[in-house]
Amino acid sequence: MAEGKLTTDWVLSGSTAAAAKGISPYKTKNGQLNEHIQAKHGKDISIPTNFAMELGNWFEEHIIKFACERIGLAEIVLEFGKGFKHPFYPVECSLDGTAVAKDLTFTPDHSKGIYIPDREEITLDGMGVIECKLTKDYPKGEEPEEWRGWLQLKTQVECVEAKWGILLVFHHITNELRYYFYERDPAFAEELRELAEDWQHRVQTETYFDPENSNDAWLMHQEPVAEEIAVLDQKYLNVIAQIENLDENIKLSTKAKDELMTTLMMEMGNHEKAICGDVVLDWGCINYKAQPEKVVPAKEAYSVRKKTIRFKKGG
Repeated sequence: MAEGKLTTDWVLSGSTAAAAKGISPYKTKNGQLNEHIQAKHGKDISIPTNFAMELGNWFEEHIIKFACERIGLAEIVLEFGKGFKHPFYPVECSLDGTAVAKDLTFTPDHSKGIYIPDREEITLDGMGVIECKLTKDYPKGEEPEEWRGWLQLKTQVECVEAKWGILLVFHHITNELRYYFYERDPAFAEELRELAEDWQHRVQTETYFDPENSNDAWLMHQEPVAEEIAVLDQKYLNVIAQIENLDENIKLSTKAKDELMTTLMMEMGNHEKAICGDVVLDWGCINYKAQPEKVVPAKEAYSVRKKTIRFKKGG
């Protein structure tokens, strides 16, 4: 079973490296940096385990076992009881699993889910790292998405000084298991050193990056000084005016869109579908299933017409 948090909350780790590098789709660099700074001051930034996370951990363990046995890996380890610190850089990691290979050579075979980025073949020998991800997203291309475990895997390989690693990605929407093979790369070791040392310096000195959005700016300035009033240069009146104009444009656009939608609805009347040139218009219903009685009275099945029309090209 999953072992919980095994790394230090204010040190760069395999799981936070993507956000620290600025490639995470879920968190900005400043968002991750702020969490580490808060943890440094004693704040608990851990996320409570929920059912979905527990179920995901269970599936990951079994996927790792299945995948390793399928390609001939042995001595599979899934529990470690500790995190791992890089021998030289301020970076840590926890592991999903490790396995041992005995001179196994692989070439790309997409029919078996085997992908080897940047090389034609790879030979695995000795102990290596296994990282597993489950996703409902469709597979994209032949290269692993760096933020979806690839950067994490490379960081883990460096921390435990393994020779190789495999990123397993199970796309359950297509029932597809992909193996992405990785061989330890000295060039990445230098990249990781620069990232880790800069990150450690920023956590210690609480030096943020330039903000990427307004939430970043808010994170950087969370403590207002009520007694003081800032006097801004009058050039910022232009910024204020632009914001006000954008707000007004949003209101006008929303109103204009509603008026245009009303026109189409009146033209379609009670028809669920319509065709206009190469556009198919769909104004159907949302169907609600019957619900058993719980705290509220039971509801019979019923339909309510959608409040928007969906457009589809190519009809």
